[in-house]
Amino acid sequence: MNNLVPDRNGRRFGTLLSWDPMRLFDDLMTWQPAGSEVVWSAFQSPVHVTHTDDGATITVDMPGVDPDDLELTFDDGTLAIAGKRGEQTYRYSVALGDTIDADGIEAKLDKGVLTVHANKRPEAKPRKILVATAGKALNPGETK
Repeated sequence: MNNLVPDRNGRRFGTLLSWDPMRLFDDLMTWQPAGSEVVWSAFQSPVHVTHTDDGATITVDMPGVDPDDLELTFDDGTLAIAGKRGEQTYRYSVALGDTIDADGIEAKLDKGVLTVHANKRPEAKPRKILVATAGKALNPGETK
């Protein structure tokens, strides 16, 4: 049996000849931890989340989905979005946390883009704290 390994300037590069660079891209496109859904994709996500002091704004690309075929639910701090267009079904979940007011969530579908505004509960919003000076104390509820 002949075990010839290409050699150049004293370096072996036999494994380089059998290396398939396209396998790297295949692995990146389909990488997922064992027992989970795909967590990374080379494609741009159709879901965009922007957090502010007042809450969060979620935009989702839902091309061709009729508003009657959309279902949004908010349970235990997670917004679930489901939509259907023909045979295609869209399902997304966005963890927003327990600071969101379930009654303060509004959704609008315009030209294939779903925009959801989720407002924080008033007590969860940041508030400015006034500092009293030695010469003047602030009464409870007083603002400057």
